[in-house]
This record gives sequence, structure tokens and C-alpha cells, in this order.
Amino acid sequence: MDNNVKPSTMMLIAGGAVLFISTFLDWFSVGEGGFSFGANAWEVDAFGLLGIMCAVIGIVIGGGVAASTFGNVSMPDRMLGFNHDQMHFILSSFAFLITIGFLFRGDVGIGLILGLIASGVMVAGSFMDMQGESGGAEVPPTQF
Repeated sequence: MDNNVKPSTMMLIAGGAVLFISTFLDWFSVGEGGFSFGANAWEVDAFGLLGIMCAVIGIVIGGGVAASTFGNVSMPDRMLGFNHDQMHFILSSFAFLITIGFLFRGDVGIGLILGLIASGVMVAGSFMDMQGESGGAEVPPTQF
């Protein structure tokens, strides 16, 4: 097991777990008088597809990074022409856009807020991985 886990790796794992858990909490909460109704991510649109996508993105990114980091699972080098860091950035950005889009629908619940924070953390973690891969911070600048 690797004892030197990068902060960006922990951000991806924790963000994926929190994003998955947030899909079971209320994304919308409407209360009038003594009656209140909440809808989680699986119920927010006609078929719950956007909520299911957020849950799957959380499982794929968090579980995949955890499996490759702690379980010594080997993943393919490229998927659809993208490397791992680029694919994590694309998927986490998609989850971030879904949660931002739902902010404009009405009364926001705690699940949507947690999903927004988790997907934002995943975007930041994947961006950090992409920057570390380019070698910009590791290679000192040279004179002309």
C-alpha cells in the first residue's frame, strides 16, 4: 500500500464518496405549514437520470481512484483517447454542472449543497492531478 497519498487523490476519493451519499439526501425541500416534502437526486427529474449520473460519477471516480491507489488494481492507460486525469476532470465537471443547474430549480436541500461541494472538490482534485502531470512545478525554468 502506498503511504504517500497525494492530496488530490484524497480529494477525489472523498469527493466521490460524498457525492454518492448526497444523492440519497434531499436535493429539494418544500415545506408549507406542517407539511414538508423532499426529493432526493433519484427523483429530481422525470426518470432520475441526472441524479443517477451524479451517483455513478461519484462511484466511478472515487472507487476507481481508491482501487488503483490502495488495491493495486491496474487500470487501462487511456479511455476514449483521454488519460485518467483528463477523464476525472471531464466527469467531475459534468457532475458540477448538473448540481449547479439544479440550484436554479427552487428550494435547495442539504443533499444538493453537499453534492455541489463534493463535485467542486473533485474538479479541484482532478485539476491538481492534471497540473502535476504536466511537470510545470517540478521542472525549474531555464534561461534562453
